[in-house]
Amino acid sequence: MKAILCAIDLDGASERALRAALELAAEKQTNLIVLYAYRLLEHNGEGITEYRKKTEAAARDAFDVLLKKIRADKAHVPVEFITEIGFMADRIDYYARSHKVSCVVLGQQLAITMNEHKGLTFNHFLNAIKIPVLIVPEAVVETV
Repeated sequence: MKAILCAIDLDGASERALRAALELAAEKQTNLIVLYAYRLLEHNGEGITEYRKKTEAAARDAFDVLLKKIRADKAHVPVEFITEIGFMADRIDYYARSHKVSCVVLGQQLAITMNEHKGLTFNHFLNAIKIPVLIVPEAVVETV
C-alpha cells in the first residue's frame, strides 16, 4: 500500500490527526508522510532564507515533541516529516496526483481553513484529489 499522508499545522488539534494517521498506517502496514505547509507572507524583516530555516527548524522540533508523545507502541511505523512552502491544499494535491499516497488524514479545523485558495470549496478539493480523506474531529463529544 502507498503511504498515508497526514497534513498538520502544529496547533493543538494536530495531535489527534497525527494519532489517527499513525494508527491507520500501522493497521495498513505502510509508512506515514507528515506534511507541514507554510507560506512566506511575513518574515518580520528577516531574509527569506533565514526565515525559512528558522520556521522549518521550529516545525521540526515541535513535530518531534508531538511524535514522541504519541508514538508509544507504533515505533515500527516509518514516519517522514516534510515541510513545504505553499498552500496546504496545493501541497496535498501534489502528493495525491503524484500517486505517492493512498489517503489523506487531517484535522477538522485544518479542513475548514483549506478554503483559502482559489476560492474553491473543500468539497471541490475532495473531488479533485480522488483519494480518501479522513477528517479527524477536534474533540469527541460524549452524550449521556
